[in-house]
Amino acid sequence: METVKQLVLDCRGSNMNDDDFIIQIDELVSKKGEMVCQAVFDIFSDLEFCPENAKTYWVEVVQHRKALTLAIGRPINLIAVMCDYFAENGNTLREPKLVEMAAYENATLHSTHDNLTGLYNRQYLTHSIEQHFALAERNQSDMSILFLDVDDFKDVNDTFGHVAGDDVLRQISAIIAEEIRQSDIAARYGGEEFVVLMPLTNSIEALILAERIRTHIATANFVVNETILPVSVSGGIASYPVNANNTDELLNLADSALYRAKGAGKNNISLFKKDNRRFLRIDLKKTIQIQELGFNKMESFSGISKDICVGGILFENSTPISLGTKIQLSVPIGDEEPVLLIGTVVRVEALAEDQYDIGVVIAFKEMDKLAKSEISRFLVSQARKSI
Repeated sequence: METVKQLVLDCRGSNMNDDDFIIQIDELVSKKGEMVCQAVFDIFSDLEFCPENAKTYWVEVVQHRKALTLAIGRPINLIAVMCDYFAENGNTLREPKLVEMAAYENATLHSTHDNLTGLYNRQYLTHSIEQHFALAERNQSDMSILFLDVDDFKDVNDTFGHVAGDDVLRQISAIIAEEIRQSDIAARYGGEEFVVLMPLTNSIEALILAERIRTHIATANFVVNETILPVSVSGGIASYPVNANNTDELLNLADSALYRAKGAGKNNISLFKKDNRRFLRIDLKKTIQIQELGFNKMESFSGISKDICVGGILFENSTPISLGTKIQLSVPIGDEEPVLLIGTVVRVEALAEDQYDIGVVIAFKEMDKLAKSEISRFLVSQARKSI
């Protein structure tokens, strides 16, 4: 649709004479279809019609201009004719107002587009999703939502500053805009999150497009302060009517699929699945060693792991552990040396006497911070002893 609008604007810019403009638009309609008429009214009157109605109104507006020209004896400005036609037919325009096109376009741009990235903003996206969802329901057609999030974006801001972070977001937005199709709508949802609305698109078609965007971003050279910075995105996809029955649910499910993609290692795209897990879990039946974190707590005990994912681990244990306790675990994975993990207990479920399920969230970025915190605490305690 945006490409068609640009073609209409190009015709207007190169043909100041309304008669020539009408001829150009009619030729464009024969090539591109009724969507051209829809774009004309959207640009010059801010009225939204379906393509079929737009074509009918365009023909009638042109006829109305011919009649007015004949009656007055001179050519009538096309915009004035539109105003007169819609004010007199069906009360489409009740209180028309004269506005300079440049001022109108500028106001429209700021109300519908994100200032930083140039993509549509969240408000426009929400309105578009409602519209296209209603069309999908009425026509029994597919519709998909892609939720994208920049991986580890906080590290970019913390390391290079927010100005550099903004530049990365602009570069990512340009890639998204380049890869999507004419019928798609891409928006900055907030922060480092983006959403792509894909009308008439099933989940597999959406996955193909999403992978194209992900790959382009992962292979692009993001230059920040003369440093080439590796950048990646993760994404989640949900589709109507397969996954959701309303717009809020569709967005939420795409967001849920995004977290699943993050949990599977980042830099990948995940389709929504009904198991509702945010992370891809793998069964892991191994004997693990558990120890409460701290230099003064050296006693360890063993347990049996049940499953593991990037975000956490579930194990069975004969001893309950308090919620919020920070623990370290030695977990054998494959034939390699055991992996040392640090996490926080977030779930304790009694299965039987002396039998508990313990759920631990593992935040890999926090592992380094926790280790440093423990070392600092130890150094402070030793310093106090020496005083």
